[in-house]
Amino acid sequence: MNRARFPSLSATALLALMIAAPAWAASEPFVELLEASLKDRKGVVVYLKGQAVPGRVTRLTADAVELTSREYTRIILRRDAIDGVAGN
Repeated sequence: MNRARFPSLSATALLALMIAAPAWAASEPFVELLEASLKDRKGVVVYLKGQAVPGRVTRLTADAVELTSREYTRIILRRDAIDGVAGN
């Protein structure tokens, strides 16, 4: 039986990877859309508590998403309240 061996990571390297990746990145399925909106300056629609909030992401933090729109210069949404995100 021929098994391929995978290189093992040292504890220091593993800790560095855990610090580099935000904790919320793996837990939220729509982070990719929010990050794309931030990077490409494209609009998204964020759904929370039965409401649709259109805008463009200007900042992402561990607890909140900040948007801007034609009507409002600053919209701050709690991440744990977000039900979904739609984007192009």
